[in-house]
Amino acid sequence: MELDYDSILTAQDTNVINTNSYYKIGRGLPDHGIPMVEQSYSASKDDILIAGGLILFLIMALIVYYRRANMLHRLKDFFSSKRTYSEENVNENSSSIYSVFFLMSIIALSLSLVLFDYIAKKEGFSTVLGIPYWIFAAGYVVLMSFIYIKAWLYTLVNWTFFDYESSKKWITGYMFLTSLMAYLIFPLSVIVVLVEDSREIVTFCFAILFIIYELLLFFKLIVNFETKKYGYLLIFLYFCSVELIPTLIMSRITIWVIDSFIVKNLFY
Repeated sequence: MELDYDSILTAQDTNVINTNSYYKIGRGLPDHGIPMVEQSYSASKDDILIAGGLILFLIMALIVYYRRANMLHRLKDFFSSKRTYSEENVNENSSSIYSVFFLMSIIALSLSLVLFDYIAKKEGFSTVLGIPYWIFAAGYVVLMSFIYIKAWLYTLVNWTFFDYESSKKWITGYMFLTSLMAYLIFPLSVIVVLVEDSREIVTFCFAILFIIYELLLFFKLIVNFETKKYGYLLIFLYFCSVELIPTLIMSRITIWVIDSFIVKNLFY
């Protein structure tokens, strides 16, 4: 007698469930879906993120409205090739400092939004277990620390090699240009979240924006500090050591934190 091994492998033990008449009826019904599986999380539909984005947009609009004269003067002064080391005709008060700080904060939160959306699409968030909004707080602290640590490094190196007036002028220009990047970084970050399949083109735009930002800083560096013959090489090395190398190190640390620390240890 030949054994039917296929029948042996597919056979099911009878029990109180599969012998029930309701079970037999249920097996014949069509499958209309899986109602126990929750809908995947999307940052573009998160009311908290949308409200936060509107608040940031309102802050930027108010800064432009109330500080437009000061910003235009500083923008003109930034692109001036004349070496001036005084803050003439500029009302440098606490409101200007606050404006720069708020714009820096918007940059940090915008980049944190890009990071948040990237992890959400890559790993998936569970609304049942909780959405890790703490990524914004962590990203804000890290990015703001990075910006101000670089400013401190510039101050330290400039104090060693350059005079006080030119050093102050350079730090002012560095902080002003960096804060203006908020008006480009914020909309790009919003596009990443709201527009599907936009990550590649937005990443390209971020790369172009970074190159333009570094070129403008290098331009201001040459204009601000008087350079003698063969001094451009020293200026370039100075710029790389204080600006480019810390940025590259920061990018590598960020990639490591995302792939090896946050995803593996801190989510759920």
